[in-house]
Amino acid sequence: MRLVTWIRAGAMAAGLVAIATAAPAQNASVDLISGPFGTGSYVLANALEQISKAKATDVQINSTETPGLVFNANKLNKEPDAKKNTIMAFTAGINYLATNGEPPFKETLPSAMLIANYNLGVVWLATFDETLKTPQDLVGKRIALGRPPQILWTIEPRLIIRHGWGLEDKIDIETLGTKEAADALLNGHVDAAIIGGYVDPGTGKFLPSPQTVELLASGRTLHHIPWGEKAVADTIAAGVSISPITVKPGSVDGLDIPVPAFFDAVAWMAYPELDEELAYKVTKTIIDNVGSFAEYHSLGKLMSAEALTSGWSADRIHPGALRAYREAGLVK
Repeated sequence: MRLVTWIRAGAMAAGLVAIATAAPAQNASVDLISGPFGTGSYVLANALEQISKAKATDVQINSTETPGLVFNANKLNKEPDAKKNTIMAFTAGINYLATNGEPPFKETLPSAMLIANYNLGVVWLATFDETLKTPQDLVGKRIALGRPPQILWTIEPRLIIRHGWGLEDKIDIETLGTKEAADALLNGHVDAAIIGGYVDPGTGKFLPSPQTVELLASGRTLHHIPWGEKAVADTIAAGVSISPITVKPGSVDGLDIPVPAFFDAVAWMAYPELDEELAYKVTKTIIDNVGSFAEYHSLGKLMSAEALTSGWSADRIHPGALRAYREAGLVK
């Protein structure tokens, strides 16, 4: 009897081991810190979370609202362990400021690496004064940009004016805010203002920002002042992380000339400490479902497989993400 009991116990234990071995492993989990409620960064991060759950992928993404993209980098660099399991909403331009320790950062931070672009922001200057056509025409004039901390709408344009035009001390630059800049132009308080929107570089499809739509709807003829290819190239040569792009005629109403401009890649990024396999799984989920983002936000309509890595060299892409892009034939 005792022998039989031991045999039965051994068989049961073996069965339990077999069941445990056969049980499916739980999906990997990754945290995503996004941006303030209502922003494109917040909505598209939530979209990525929903896609990871609805499409039965092998990674589950948990999105969390944050005060902003600068906050994201500061948070992860204060919590090193979180870097192993967290991606963040960020931009190439903010990464440039962080790695150079420039305001709003108080210290030099390590460089983050690309997981995937979800937005490409493009800006340039516009005016109602048809005599203002070139950078030199703006000498002694007033131009309105966004709020001082805004990378795309203020900091990068100022860097173009400094490095590309060499006119920072000859133009009266007012940092008002995007809507306020448009209002100032409409009211005649400034001579030119920042406008722009978001683009898919593959198709050239363009989605104007709200204040750009407001200016276009004014019924007045808007004239466009390009940054210029050389000015953009000179600014990039100075180390600023922007990428050249030409806004096609017809991208906005009344635009009948190509506008040499730049874009800042708004992206999901991570530090090198992020587990390589997690980076691979997240990136593969994005690639495989890139067309689904259009169901969640108008900016999602500008997302495409080709745009996911626009503006990034292979050495700036997280190794796990790079593996996914190479498997998909999107990066050599």
